[in-house]
Amino acid sequence: MASIYDLDPNTKNLLSLDTFLRQITVQEFIEGITADRSIQESNSRSAALDPRPYVRAFEASLDALAQISADLNSREQKIQTEARQAGAAHQAAILKTEAQCHTLTGQFSDLDLLVSDVASTTTALGEAVDLVSRQRNRAASSSFIIKCYISFLENDNYVVEKMRTGNFDDQRQCAITVRQLLRVARKITKISNADVARANIEKYAEMLEMELLKAFERAYRAADMTSMKAVAEILTEFNGGSSVIKIFVNQHDFFIMKDKLLHESVRDDDLIWQDLCDPNCEDPPFDPATVELLDEIRITVKKESQIIKRVFPHPDSVLRVFLQRLFAQTIQQRIELILSHAKSISTLAYLRTLQNAHSYIGQLVQDLKEILHPDLEILHPDIDAGGGLAMLLDQNMQDVFVPYIENRQYIDMEKRNLKELNGAMLWRFNNYYAQKRPAATVAAARSNNTLLNKLASGKGRDLWKKKESKEGVSV
Repeated sequence: MASIYDLDPNTKNLLSLDTFLRQITVQEFIEGITADRSIQESNSRSAALDPRPYVRAFEASLDALAQISADLNSREQKIQTEARQAGAAHQAAILKTEAQCHTLTGQFSDLDLLVSDVASTTTALGEAVDLVSRQRNRAASSSFIIKCYISFLENDNYVVEKMRTGNFDDQRQCAITVRQLLRVARKITKISNADVARANIEKYAEMLEMELLKAFERAYRAADMTSMKAVAEILTEFNGGSSVIKIFVNQHDFFIMKDKLLHESVRDDDLIWQDLCDPNCEDPPFDPATVELLDEIRITVKKESQIIKRVFPHPDSVLRVFLQRLFAQTIQQRIELILSHAKSISTLAYLRTLQNAHSYIGQLVQDLKEILHPDLEILHPDIDAGGGLAMLLDQNMQDVFVPYIENRQYIDMEKRNLKELNGAMLWRFNNYYAQKRPAATVAAARSNNTLLNKLASGKGRDLWKKKESKEGVSV
């Protein structure tokens, strides 16, 4: 019987486990075993096929395959045994881990309860500590206030004066202390010399406010934004900031410089009044000085809104006062001046000036809304710039024109204007017609003219005649 040792090296290599671990077909395996025998047979001179080499090769191959199969079965059984042992060990580890997880879960629950108890205890303790701290601070503050009150009772303000002459933080504390002293002094009435102490505190509070306002004004003149901001915050702590807002607005250069313009008279020889009296003028002009004033207001608001935003803790309050002052004083007084002059010339000039004023100021209001809204919304989102200030501007504009439209004043002026225009045109017609008719009818025409002259404004008609005379038109 053939043995595997009788095979050639190539066949031995083929009959190994590595051969079957890679992809190989049955045909390729058979050809590999019989390859050498086929070559030998082809080289042999004998014509007959000798099957013995093939038989021996197949027998040896079968033995080798059987040995490989036995080895594989042995290895498979060993691996299965090891797998069963590993599975059992894994199952035991899972059971042990599960028990440990249950134990840890129980311990975590106990720990969570313990932490909750500790947290509740700590919270209560923290609240107690905060309460004690607040009481301690309140007691210290009360003790300091009493000490300062006694010093004013004895007419000795050394403690607060030392703070007032210090830095900005000391001055802030001084303002807070004096504000509290004022409140205490107004409540204490049953001790001796309480009136003296209250008078001393009120006098000192007035002096403190005046000094701070002077410091703010000096900083404003020097364009020292840092000092302005510090003083404004101190005065806001002291009295809400009303006094510093008032001095900022009242002492503003714009209002001081524009006072002269507001009281300048309007000259009759300006050509715009001739155009305003001409009913044929399709685009009546507006007072150039008023237009210039409105342009300066735009520039001023844009510039001052930046300063107000940087200096004051509550810029919306300052802007409200500033805008109200602009409309109530500057704009309204100028409008009153030019409307009064226009009314003295003719009703048509008055109505046209009123209409132009409403149009120009309406555009000013829209421009101011665009100037104020973006900066305040981005840098101060707590300010309702798109709502509150917009409504304020609309209300201010309405207040400017209310005196001229209430109680049917505007309607009455329109009716009067129509009568005057009609009378003026009839006066021209009758004047022209009287020149063409015989002298007998001149007296009647003059009588009619006398009546029409009472309806038309003399000054407006004179300006109209003056303009048409320059243009070479016969009236």
